[in-house]
Amino acid sequence: MVLIISDSQDVTTDEILSWGLSKDHSILRMNFSDVTSLDFLKISNENTDLSLSNIYLDNISKVFIRRGGLNFTNKGFREFPDLYKYLKKEEDSLLKSLEIILANQGVLFGSYQSEVENYKINHLTIAKSVGLKIPSTLVTTSKKEVLKFYKSHSEIITKDIRYPIRVKMDGYTINSSGTFVVTDHIINDMHDTFSPSFFQERISKSYEIRIFFFDNLFYPMAILSQNDSSTSIDYRNYNRKKPNRNVPVLLPESIEEKVKAFISKSGLNTGSLDLIVDQSNKYYFLEVNPQGQIDWLSKNCNYYIEKNIAENLTQ
Repeated sequence: MVLIISDSQDVTTDEILSWGLSKDHSILRMNFSDVTSLDFLKISNENTDLSLSNIYLDNISKVFIRRGGLNFTNKGFREFPDLYKYLKKEEDSLLKSLEIILANQGVLFGSYQSEVENYKINHLTIAKSVGLKIPSTLVTTSKKEVLKFYKSHSEIITKDIRYPIRVKMDGYTINSSGTFVVTDHIINDMHDTFSPSFFQERISKSYEIRIFFFDNLFYPMAILSQNDSSTSIDYRNYNRKKPNRNVPVLLPESIEEKVKAFISKSGLNTGSLDLIVDQSNKYYFLEVNPQGQIDWLSKNCNYYIEKNIAENLTQ
Protein backbone atom coordinates (compact mmCIF):
# COMPACT_ATOMS: atom_id res chain seq x y z
CA MET A 1 0.00 0.00 0.00
CA VAL A 2 1.10 3.56 -0.78
CA LEU A 3 0.34 6.26 1.80
CA ILE A 4 0.16 9.92 0.75
CA ILE A 5 -0.06 12.54 3.50
CA SER A 6 -1.42 15.75 2.03
CA ASP A 7 -3.92 18.60 2.08
CA SER A 8 -7.52 18.12 0.98
CA GLN A 9 -7.11 21.08 -1.43
CA ASP A 10 -3.81 19.95 -2.98
CA VAL A 11 -4.26 19.62 -6.75
CA THR A 12 -0.95 17.80 -7.14
CA THR A 13 -2.11 14.97 -4.89
CA ASP A 14 -5.34 14.73 -6.90
CA GLU A 15 -3.35 14.25 -10.08
CA ILE A 16 -0.90 11.76 -8.55
CA LEU A 17 -3.88 9.72 -7.39
CA SER A 18 -5.52 9.85 -10.82
CA TRP A 19 -2.36 8.47 -12.44
CA GLY A 20 -1.72 5.90 -9.71
CA LEU A 21 -5.26 4.64 -9.32
CA SER A 22 -5.53 4.11 -13.06
CA LYS A 23 -3.06 1.26 -12.52
CA ASP A 24 -5.27 -0.33 -9.86
CA HIS A 25 -2.74 0.21 -7.12
CA SER A 26 -3.79 0.58 -3.50
CA ILE A 27 -3.20 4.21 -2.52
CA LEU A 28 -4.42 5.78 0.70
CA ARG A 29 -4.64 9.54 1.14
CA MET A 30 -4.60 11.09 4.62
CA ASN A 31 -5.19 14.85 4.83
CA PHE A 32 -3.55 16.73 7.68
CA SER A 33 -6.73 18.80 8.08
CA ASP A 34 -8.48 15.60 9.21
CA VAL A 35 -7.88 13.81 12.50
CA THR A 36 -6.16 10.47 11.88
CA SER A 37 -6.61 7.55 14.21
CA LEU A 38 -3.42 6.29 15.83
CA ASP A 39 -4.66 2.83 16.73
CA PHE A 40 -1.38 1.88 18.33
CA LEU A 41 2.40 2.18 18.27
CA LYS A 42 4.03 -0.75 20.03
CA ILE A 43 7.79 -1.01 20.45
CA SER A 44 9.44 -4.07 21.92
CA ASN A 45 12.83 -5.79 21.76
CA GLU A 46 11.49 -8.00 18.99
CA ASN A 47 9.69 -5.59 16.67
CA THR A 48 7.80 -2.34 16.09
CA ASP A 49 4.08 -2.41 15.34
CA LEU A 50 2.12 0.58 14.07
CA SER A 51 -1.49 0.96 12.98
CA LEU A 52 -2.92 4.17 11.49
CA SER A 53 -6.66 4.18 10.87
CA ASN A 54 -6.60 0.35 10.74
CA ILE A 55 -3.69 0.38 8.25
CA TYR A 56 -0.80 -1.69 9.58
CA LEU A 57 2.85 -0.74 9.17
CA ASP A 58 3.68 -4.04 7.46
CA ASN A 59 1.15 -3.21 4.73
CA ILE A 60 2.69 0.18 3.89
CA SER A 61 5.37 0.00 1.20
CA LYS A 62 5.91 3.70 0.41
CA VAL A 63 4.99 6.98 2.03
CA PHE A 64 4.94 10.40 0.36
CA ILE A 65 4.61 13.34 2.75
CA ARG A 66 3.29 15.83 0.24
CA ARG A 67 1.81 18.46 2.58
CA GLY A 68 1.86 18.93 6.34
CA GLY A 69 1.99 15.92 8.64
CA LEU A 70 -0.39 13.51 10.30
CA ASN A 71 -2.88 15.01 12.75
CA PHE A 72 -4.00 13.15 15.85
CA THR A 73 -5.33 16.03 17.99
CA ASN A 74 -9.04 16.81 17.93
CA LYS A 75 -9.77 20.45 17.03
CA GLY A 76 -12.25 20.60 19.89
CA PHE A 77 -9.32 21.17 22.21
CA ARG A 78 -8.85 24.62 20.63
CA GLU A 79 -11.40 25.86 23.14
CA PHE A 80 -8.59 25.46 25.66
CA PRO A 81 -5.64 27.24 23.94
CA ASP A 82 -2.93 26.37 26.47
CA LEU A 83 -3.95 22.71 26.57
CA TYR A 84 -4.20 22.56 22.76
CA LYS A 85 -0.73 24.09 22.41
CA TYR A 86 0.69 21.49 24.82
CA LEU A 87 -1.01 18.59 23.02
CA LYS A 88 0.31 19.77 19.65
CA LYS A 89 3.85 19.95 21.06
CA GLU A 90 3.51 16.36 22.25
CA GLU A 91 2.09 15.39 18.86
CA ASP A 92 5.01 17.07 17.09
CA SER A 93 7.48 14.86 18.94
CA LEU A 94 5.43 11.81 17.98
CA LEU A 95 5.24 12.79 14.31
CA LYS A 96 9.00 13.15 14.03
CA SER A 97 9.46 9.71 15.59
CA LEU A 98 6.87 8.14 13.29
CA GLU A 99 8.67 9.62 10.30
CA ILE A 100 11.85 7.77 11.29
CA ILE A 101 9.91 4.54 11.78
CA LEU A 102 8.25 4.84 8.37
CA ALA A 103 11.59 5.61 6.71
CA ASN A 104 13.13 2.50 8.26
CA GLN A 105 10.15 0.39 7.19
CA GLY A 106 10.10 1.26 3.51
CA VAL A 107 10.75 4.20 1.22
CA LEU A 108 9.84 7.64 2.54
CA PHE A 109 9.60 10.64 0.22
CA GLY A 110 9.22 14.09 1.69
CA SER A 111 9.47 15.06 5.32
CA TYR A 112 7.27 16.83 7.83
CA GLN A 113 10.32 17.32 10.04
CA SER A 114 12.40 18.90 7.27
CA GLU A 115 9.53 21.26 6.42
CA VAL A 116 9.15 22.38 10.03
CA GLU A 117 12.91 22.69 10.51
CA ASN A 118 13.60 24.37 7.18
CA TYR A 119 16.37 26.81 8.01
CA LYS A 120 17.84 29.17 5.40
CA ILE A 121 21.06 29.67 7.34
CA ASN A 122 21.75 25.94 7.58
CA HIS A 123 21.03 25.40 3.89
CA LEU A 124 23.26 28.32 2.86
CA THR A 125 26.09 26.74 4.83
CA ILE A 126 25.52 23.35 3.17
CA ALA A 127 25.33 24.95 -0.30
CA LYS A 128 28.64 26.73 0.30
CA SER A 129 30.26 23.49 1.49
CA VAL A 130 29.44 21.67 -1.79
CA GLY A 131 30.76 24.49 -3.98
CA LEU A 132 27.60 26.38 -4.84
CA LYS A 133 27.87 30.15 -4.84
CA ILE A 134 25.66 31.98 -2.34
CA PRO A 135 24.87 35.69 -1.93
CA SER A 136 26.87 37.34 0.85
CA THR A 137 24.67 37.08 3.93
CA LEU A 138 24.45 38.91 7.24
CA VAL A 139 22.35 38.00 10.27
CA THR A 140 22.62 40.63 12.98
CA THR A 141 20.97 42.58 15.79
CA SER A 142 23.11 45.67 15.15
CA LYS A 143 22.34 48.73 13.01
CA LYS A 144 26.08 49.41 12.88
CA GLU A 145 26.69 46.03 11.22
CA VAL A 146 23.87 46.57 8.74
CA LEU A 147 25.37 49.90 7.74
CA LYS A 148 28.80 48.32 7.18
CA PHE A 149 27.21 45.55 5.11
CA TYR A 150 25.18 48.09 3.14
CA LYS A 151 28.29 50.11 2.28
CA SER A 152 30.18 47.02 1.10
CA HIS A 153 27.59 46.06 -1.55
CA SER A 154 25.84 47.84 -4.40
CA GLU A 155 22.43 46.89 -2.98
CA ILE A 156 21.18 44.67 -0.20
CA ILE A 157 17.84 42.99 0.48
CA THR A 158 16.12 41.63 3.55
CA LYS A 159 13.63 38.81 4.15
CA ASP A 160 12.49 36.56 6.97
CA ILE A 161 14.91 34.12 8.56
CA ARG A 162 12.28 31.40 8.61
CA TYR A 163 8.65 32.50 8.98
CA PRO A 164 6.70 35.21 7.09
CA ILE A 165 5.41 37.84 9.50
CA ARG A 166 1.77 37.41 10.55
CA VAL A 167 1.34 39.16 13.88
CA LYS A 168 -1.85 40.56 15.41
CA MET A 169 -1.31 43.48 17.79
CA ASP A 170 -3.68 45.99 19.38
CA GLY A 171 -6.44 45.54 16.84
CA TYR A 172 -4.28 45.50 13.71
CA THR A 173 -2.28 42.90 11.81
CA ILE A 174 1.34 43.06 10.63
CA ASN A 175 1.97 40.99 7.48
CA SER A 176 5.24 40.26 5.74
CA SER A 177 6.02 42.29 2.64
CA GLY A 178 8.29 39.51 1.36
CA THR A 179 11.76 40.26 0.03
CA PHE A 180 12.57 43.94 -0.45
CA VAL A 181 15.53 46.26 -1.01
CA VAL A 182 17.03 47.97 2.03
CA THR A 183 17.36 51.73 1.47
CA ASP A 184 19.10 54.60 3.26
CA HIS A 185 15.74 55.64 4.65
CA ILE A 186 15.10 52.18 6.14
CA ILE A 187 18.51 52.07 7.78
CA ASN A 188 18.15 55.59 9.18
CA ASP A 189 14.86 54.59 10.80
CA MET A 190 16.36 51.50 12.46
CA HIS A 191 16.99 51.35 16.18
CA ASP A 192 20.59 50.74 17.21
CA THR A 193 19.67 47.18 18.19
CA PHE A 194 16.79 44.95 17.15
CA SER A 195 15.80 41.29 17.02
CA PRO A 196 17.94 39.03 14.76
CA SER A 197 17.37 39.97 11.13
CA PHE A 198 18.47 38.54 7.79
CA PHE A 199 20.21 40.56 5.04
CA GLN A 200 21.81 39.58 1.72
CA GLU A 201 23.57 41.28 -1.13
CA ARG A 202 21.21 41.76 -4.06
CA ILE A 203 22.34 39.73 -7.06
CA SER A 204 21.78 41.46 -10.39
CA LYS A 205 20.03 38.56 -12.08
CA SER A 206 19.30 37.48 -15.62
CA TYR A 207 16.64 35.04 -14.47
CA GLU A 208 15.68 32.73 -11.63
CA ILE A 209 15.48 28.94 -11.62
CA ARG A 210 13.07 26.75 -9.67
CA ILE A 211 14.07 23.08 -9.54
CA PHE A 212 11.65 20.47 -8.30
CA PHE A 213 13.43 17.23 -7.45
CA PHE A 214 12.10 13.79 -6.61
CA ASP A 215 14.23 10.68 -6.09
CA ASN A 216 17.25 12.00 -8.05
CA LEU A 217 15.13 13.29 -10.93
CA PHE A 218 15.39 17.04 -11.64
CA TYR A 219 12.73 19.28 -13.18
CA PRO A 220 14.26 22.76 -13.69
CA MET A 221 12.31 25.80 -14.85
CA ALA A 222 13.59 29.27 -15.75
CA ILE A 223 11.50 32.13 -14.39
CA LEU A 224 11.92 35.29 -16.48
CA SER A 225 11.20 37.71 -13.68
CA GLN A 226 13.80 40.40 -14.21
CA ASN A 227 11.93 42.71 -16.59
CA ASP A 228 8.91 43.17 -14.32
CA SER A 229 9.29 45.72 -11.54
CA SER A 230 6.95 43.68 -9.34
CA THR A 231 9.07 40.53 -9.54
CA SER A 232 12.58 41.77 -10.33
CA ILE A 233 13.69 41.40 -6.70
CA ASP A 234 11.87 38.12 -6.05
CA TYR A 235 9.46 36.34 -8.41
CA ARG A 236 7.33 35.43 -5.38
CA ASN A 237 6.17 39.06 -5.29
CA TYR A 238 3.75 37.77 -7.93
CA ASN A 239 2.24 39.89 -10.67
CA ARG A 240 -1.12 38.14 -11.00
CA LYS A 241 -2.27 40.33 -13.90
CA LYS A 242 0.81 39.70 -16.02
CA PRO A 243 2.58 36.54 -14.82
CA ASN A 244 6.25 35.91 -15.57
CA ARG A 245 7.10 33.67 -18.48
CA ASN A 246 8.25 30.25 -17.23
CA VAL A 247 10.11 27.83 -19.52
CA PRO A 248 12.10 24.57 -19.24
CA VAL A 249 15.84 25.03 -18.82
CA LEU A 250 18.90 22.79 -18.79
CA LEU A 251 21.34 23.03 -15.90
CA PRO A 252 25.08 22.96 -16.61
CA GLU A 253 26.47 19.57 -15.60
CA SER A 254 28.74 21.13 -12.98
CA ILE A 255 25.81 22.92 -11.32
CA GLU A 256 23.64 19.82 -11.43
CA GLU A 257 26.35 17.80 -9.68
CA LYS A 258 26.67 20.43 -6.95
CA VAL A 259 22.90 20.54 -6.50
CA LYS A 260 22.87 16.74 -6.17
CA ALA A 261 25.62 17.01 -3.54
CA PHE A 262 23.55 19.61 -1.68
CA ILE A 263 20.47 17.38 -1.73
CA SER A 264 22.47 14.42 -0.45
CA LYS A 265 24.12 16.41 2.33
CA SER A 266 20.87 18.03 3.41
CA GLY A 267 19.17 14.62 3.65
CA LEU A 268 16.28 15.57 1.36
CA ASN A 269 14.86 13.38 -1.40
CA THR A 270 12.18 15.74 -2.69
CA GLY A 271 11.48 19.47 -2.64
CA SER A 272 11.91 22.71 -4.56
CA LEU A 273 15.21 24.53 -4.81
CA ASP A 274 15.74 28.14 -5.92
CA LEU A 275 18.73 29.49 -7.84
CA ILE A 276 19.58 32.82 -9.43
CA VAL A 277 21.64 33.25 -12.60
CA ASP A 278 23.40 36.61 -12.65
CA GLN A 279 24.30 38.71 -15.67
CA SER A 280 27.71 37.03 -15.85
CA ASN A 281 26.03 33.62 -16.05
CA LYS A 282 27.07 32.64 -12.52
CA TYR A 283 24.68 30.46 -10.53
CA TYR A 284 23.74 31.31 -6.94
CA PHE A 285 21.89 29.13 -4.45
CA LEU A 286 19.07 30.88 -2.56
CA GLU A 287 17.02 28.35 -0.58
CA VAL A 288 15.13 25.06 -0.62
CA ASN A 289 11.55 24.19 0.28
CA PRO A 290 11.14 20.53 1.33
CA GLN A 291 7.42 20.50 0.43
CA GLY A 292 7.71 22.50 -2.76
CA GLN A 293 5.14 23.51 -5.34
CA ILE A 294 4.74 21.14 -8.26
CA ASP A 295 1.59 21.93 -10.24
CA TRP A 296 2.61 25.22 -11.89
CA LEU A 297 6.11 23.95 -12.76
CA SER A 298 4.81 20.68 -14.19
CA LYS A 299 2.20 22.38 -16.37
CA ASN A 300 4.38 25.27 -17.57
CA CYS A 301 7.11 22.89 -18.69
CA ASN A 302 5.00 19.87 -19.71
CA TYR A 303 7.03 17.70 -17.35
CA TYR A 304 4.14 15.47 -16.20
CA ILE A 305 5.77 15.30 -12.78
CA GLU A 306 2.65 13.89 -11.13
CA LYS A 307 2.66 10.95 -13.57
CA ASN A 308 6.31 10.25 -12.82
CA ILE A 309 5.73 10.40 -9.06
CA ALA A 310 2.77 8.03 -9.36
CA GLU A 311 4.86 5.57 -11.38
CA ASN A 312 7.65 5.73 -8.78
CA LEU A 313 5.30 5.20 -5.86
CA THR A 314 3.41 2.30 -7.45
CA GLN A 315 6.22 0.36 -9.08
